[in-house]
Amino acid sequence: MSGNWNNKTDIVRESTESTEPTESSEPKRTRKARYKILALALLLLMAVMAFGGSLNYMTFADNYNKSLANTYAVAGNELVRKIEYALQYGKPIDNFYGMHETLAELKVVIPEVEKVKVVSTEGEVLYDLFGFVRDQRLPDELQKVVVFQEGALNDKTSYRFYDDSGYIFLKITDDKMEHIASLAMVLPDNIFLQFNSHYTKQLGTYLLGFAAIALLVLFIILFKTNLLSIDNRFNKKRFLLVFIVVLGSVQLFYSAVNYSVFKNAYIDMAYKSKDFVEETIANNINSVYDKGISLQNVSGLDHYITAIESSLPQIKEITFVESKDAIDREGLTIVRSKDSLQSSTISATISNVYIDQEMYKILLDMVTVLIVSIFFMVELILFAVLILVRQDQEKKKINNKMDVNTSHGLVRTLTFLVNIPIFMSITFIPIVMQNLYEPILGLSKDVVLGLPLSAEMLGGILAIILAGSLVDKKGWRAVFYVGILFLALGNFASGFSMTAIAFVLSRAVVGFGVGLILMSLRSLVVSLPERNSAIAEFASGAIAGLNCGAVIGGMMSDRIGYDAVFFIAAITVVLSVLYTNRLMGGFEIEERKTSDATALHKFINFIYDKKTIVFLLLVFIPFFIGGAFLDYYFPLFASNNGLSQSDISRAFLLNGLCIIYLGPLLTRYASNRLGTINGMLFSLFIIVCALAVFMLFGTLAAALVTIVLLGMAESFGVSMQTNYFLNLKGVRDLEISKGIAYFSIMVNLGRMAGPIIFGVALSFGMKMGVGLIALALLLLLMGFVVLSKVRPEYINESKIG
Repeated sequence: MSGNWNNKTDIVRESTESTEPTESSEPKRTRKARYKILALALLLLMAVMAFGGSLNYMTFADNYNKSLANTYAVAGNELVRKIEYALQYGKPIDNFYGMHETLAELKVVIPEVEKVKVVSTEGEVLYDLFGFVRDQRLPDELQKVVVFQEGALNDKTSYRFYDDSGYIFLKITDDKMEHIASLAMVLPDNIFLQFNSHYTKQLGTYLLGFAAIALLVLFIILFKTNLLSIDNRFNKKRFLLVFIVVLGSVQLFYSAVNYSVFKNAYIDMAYKSKDFVEETIANNINSVYDKGISLQNVSGLDHYITAIESSLPQIKEITFVESKDAIDREGLTIVRSKDSLQSSTISATISNVYIDQEMYKILLDMVTVLIVSIFFMVELILFAVLILVRQDQEKKKINNKMDVNTSHGLVRTLTFLVNIPIFMSITFIPIVMQNLYEPILGLSKDVVLGLPLSAEMLGGILAIILAGSLVDKKGWRAVFYVGILFLALGNFASGFSMTAIAFVLSRAVVGFGVGLILMSLRSLVVSLPERNSAIAEFASGAIAGLNCGAVIGGMMSDRIGYDAVFFIAAITVVLSVLYTNRLMGGFEIEERKTSDATALHKFINFIYDKKTIVFLLLVFIPFFIGGAFLDYYFPLFASNNGLSQSDISRAFLLNGLCIIYLGPLLTRYASNRLGTINGMLFSLFIIVCALAVFMLFGTLAAALVTIVLLGMAESFGVSMQTNYFLNLKGVRDLEISKGIAYFSIMVNLGRMAGPIIFGVALSFGMKMGVGLIALALLLLLMGFVVLSKVRPEYINESKIG
């Protein structure tokens, strides 16, 4: 991440010199700087550990509460069966005499239950523990839960927390198997896991303990050793490495403790379910024995046991043996008739496979958070170094080459901060649209699902067109702030969207805001001294922010829902505003001399250039259309195949890691061995191969291979296409800001067309649709190669650096 920094900044002088040095001022200023670094590192560590621990706890609490609801449903289903049995023999649900006595039986089995009700599918309360109920309805917030449209655990059970209580609903069907009512069990929420449980207190204690250890280690390194200094100078690379090792190690140990705590908690939860199930079955068998009936004369017993097993994944199997002389042994529940002539042995076996699966999910989350935390550590520690350098320069009142590198770093951090909220929703936009789907203008469903992404790109194109003149007139900060406003409004609107059209329009607003933000930043970057270094720093911050935003948004959406992530993304843009207002006040865009040609005339020259048209239609736009597999199709495919939103975000992270770590290596290789033209053609060929892999196999594993190949292609293909594009005749004579604007428009155009083309192609079927796109890209690639041989004047081969 720091490889693009100028070598002259590898050694950053501590604030130990002043224009008039004194013995007292040197150590005082140095200590103050070190304390600031220590405080920042501690805050970063605690934030990362708290975030990771919270995600893991939310996953565990959700599974724990679902398991608890399913466990209580075992007892509740006994009542449901009795009610359904009576309904089959003619008792009407709205005039069920003795219902309150039936409901009271559940209070005996589950003493902690507060209320038991029978509720119609319209939400009307028909009965409670006291008998018939008139003119009483469930709260509106529970209406969809009653009919299993929300909170469904399976086709017969749903639950939700409301007003300090946990509501569990069990489906009641008539003799035609139609849903006519639901049994509602109301329990206090303190029996479920909440954020104030003893587990959170335990994890919080561990967090503070590990933070104290990290604080002590860093204090010793900063104040008692010269590990970070060479000749009284900070060594930036050593500084970064030491902090990552210390903070990463502490986080690893904390994750290991979390893993142990959660595994023990899962085992404890499984044993509680085992005891409850055995007790419930024992009570039912007792009721049979009390009637003098042998279990051999009871039909449907195997079905009853199987139904319980299928509803409780933490229970592997339930064994039931009837014998005359059952022997008491540990781990077994014995039931005997009153005359002791009949006895049965019941044993529920805990599923270690289920526990291992859930712990594997937590382990994946821990690894994912660790990777993302490294991005945060690198960016924020580099930022801390920059602030120290900037303060040193301000105190010395100097203006040298250090200012250049500091400005690059500050832009990098701003780009990182603003890209996090921009990309928080990238992993689930098509999924939200799928949930809101409604026919639009007679378009196929696959095309409609891609409209939000296309609308976002269209909004970006409009913003880019306007941004150039606005930046010249109002300055980059004003355009940046307006973009932030549109981004926040669009995300708020996305969270509140109740229809597909409203969601599409809200994403267009987001795209407009993103376009203004990125063009204002790009205009600033290209006006800085040492432009290539500035662009590299900008790209590093953008990629780090994209990966952090995609993973954070995806993992949070699994726990708190898509709407909440949209709202969080809208709120977190405030950080970018505060950062810009505090640290970017002295940055202005350099005025550049422009030609007398009008903007329209320049664009006409650009678009009518034959080399430009050939490149855009045969290589550039097809490249980004192929990338729509990740942005548009993969989230839908993965979701339909049972992957969680966290898993989808991990796939995006995998793609991002390929871009980050393979990019420098592949770019150097392609530049030295292939050249710009062959390199960008090879990157497009990799995309063709990536889509072909998915076409041939069509599995999740194939999709992941496709994503890796797409990351490889993008890691070097984009930079080579950028180089080729900026050297086209219609672009080369433009100001650099105009050239980048044209480049951004064409990128958005390709990304706008991608979801629509994928949607149309997928109407022919999954494999056929992806195969058609791969074939089309291959034909376009071959067309470019043929033209380069037959009509070489259509290919720009000169002046490509």
